[in-house]
Amino acid sequence: MRLVQRDNAKPDERVPLGEKGIGRLAATRLGHYVHVETGVKGEPQNYNLVLDWRPVYADYNLDASALDFEPTASDWPKIKGESGTSIRIQDLQADWDDGKLQRLSETDLVKLADPFVNNIACLFLNVFFQGVELKYIQAFPSSYLKEADAYCTIEFRSNVGEKKGPTLQVTTDYKRFSRVESIEHCGAHIQNFVSYAAKGKNRQRAKDKLSNSDSVIAALKSLGDFSASFWWYNRGRISRSNPVLWKELEPFIRAWSGGFLVYRDGFRVYPYGSVGDDWLDLDRKALASSAFKLNRAQIVGYLRISTRGNPKLHDQTNREGFRDCPEKEALRRLLRHSIISDVKTYLEKIDKEVAPPNPGELNEIDGRVLDNFEQVEQNLRGIQQRVPNESKTIAAILAQLKEINDAWDRAKDALTAQEDELEQYIHLAGVGLMVELIAHELSRSTNMALEILESKNVANSPGRLDVLKAQLKTINKRVRILDELSIPGRQRKSEQNIGDLVELIKELYEYKAERHGVSLKIVRMGKRSLIRRVEKGQIIQIFDNLLSNAVYWLNRRLNREDSPSILIEVDPETSTVRVMDNGPGVPRGLGDRVFDAFYTTKPAGEGRGLGLYIAKRLAVDNNANLTLISATGDHHAGFELKFKGVGDT
Repeated sequence: MRLVQRDNAKPDERVPLGEKGIGRLAATRLGHYVHVETGVKGEPQNYNLVLDWRPVYADYNLDASALDFEPTASDWPKIKGESGTSIRIQDLQADWDDGKLQRLSETDLVKLADPFVNNIACLFLNVFFQGVELKYIQAFPSSYLKEADAYCTIEFRSNVGEKKGPTLQVTTDYKRFSRVESIEHCGAHIQNFVSYAAKGKNRQRAKDKLSNSDSVIAALKSLGDFSASFWWYNRGRISRSNPVLWKELEPFIRAWSGGFLVYRDGFRVYPYGSVGDDWLDLDRKALASSAFKLNRAQIVGYLRISTRGNPKLHDQTNREGFRDCPEKEALRRLLRHSIISDVKTYLEKIDKEVAPPNPGELNEIDGRVLDNFEQVEQNLRGIQQRVPNESKTIAAILAQLKEINDAWDRAKDALTAQEDELEQYIHLAGVGLMVELIAHELSRSTNMALEILESKNVANSPGRLDVLKAQLKTINKRVRILDELSIPGRQRKSEQNIGDLVELIKELYEYKAERHGVSLKIVRMGKRSLIRRVEKGQIIQIFDNLLSNAVYWLNRRLNREDSPSILIEVDPETSTVRVMDNGPGVPRGLGDRVFDAFYTTKPAGEGRGLGLYIAKRLAVDNNANLTLISATGDHHAGFELKFKGVGDT
């Protein structure tokens, strides 16, 4: 009944908060006798409703017809010209005292109505105990919000236009340093970070028609508009620098932190924002980082939705949060990306301009490298047992991998002995990232080879044997690239033909491009060669990252009319190499943010946010500059690596 009232409400009418009309049952958890008296402004008659559940608890076989729960006319004294409701609950099921009322008032009742709109929003509530009014509900102390280190806003619009589609605007004001950033996400990027990558046979390929089966992506259009804001407090900094202020702030932050308080039409949706509710998994994500930023204990904020604007976000029957649905999951992923990928990385970026990063962050990369290498070794030994004829080849690959792994360990140990720790950290992290990416591809290749070997009649199937040989050839190529990159003695600058290095990385990616249906083409302009004194492995690493990103985004492009393609132009006249593709590109509004450390628009678990950051630093080390190609329309279609010529600065 209540849902029908809500759906049939006129635009100028207030929308009922409930949906099911069974809220009266909740009152029985407090007491078995409920008396409601109410009057509406302008109407001469008041009404009362008596809900006496005691007969039901006395006789569980009682027929429902024995209960008379109809409203009747009331002689309750009506105050002229006012509306009001009185709810009286008796036969209480628990003990009540003023301490319990105080805790309830300070943790829940003060947050019932949206205090961020009006700091006295909840003062319409009056609390009495034994006939004495208790002043436990106070105005929201909004002045404390000015003491926050940063203020962030998140605005989502579900339908800006057919061409642009849903948009997400994230603005971060790092007030402590007077720095502001505003990022707008749309198109393939906003779809990508609310989706989860398909695995195995269900993985999307660049040549295939774009699948519309992802219900969470589709929910972006039906979710409806919402807005959120939060204030972030660096508790450690405040307590150390201003103990007097912290003494005032601590009770406020303890009472109001916990993430986003959710308000629908101005009234709270439980349990979001409670101490025990971490529906966005912020604590787990934040505490996994050495920075300890943006866990819920440091955030005071709200999320605003509306009944009309977000009709798919229905409450659960017990009123404990939203029902599970694609729209709820889309909302959760949008907020997580905004906080973790946009806001958190921006705050850390500004902080690192003041204090350099901690090399301890390398441990996470090291762990993933170790896991991938163990998987590769296990898979190769499995192949060796099944294909005795290839034992020598596989043994050679294992020996090379062992040498590379040893070199990786020596490089880590050498870090502590370097005077210029930051530069060594950047270089080492770059090596580690590429080792991780290639080790991941090795793991995928060896897994595929094992699948082929486990198939029946492999020996009698020339086609399958050809595929297996191609897999082993791919493994050899990737180990060769690792060999060039990771052995410390080979990381010396020498005269290199940049065009030949591009051809080498193309050879490495040919099988992957073919697998995804991507056309990979190199155009060497003019008759001269582009020769520069560079570190071969580092230049290969730069191109590897650019091609890896290009293939990734081609798989996720929205425009499937044209065949996916990557074009690499080598231009000796301008000393540039351009890597371009016909994917979604980099949004104009995002710009150089893609080069920031740990920033990514890929879903959780798929992107580290280190690749382009390291590639840009490696370009500088090789007397070059890595930039975005000038934007055409609303996006940048690729990257340009420009080498400085003789006399250039």
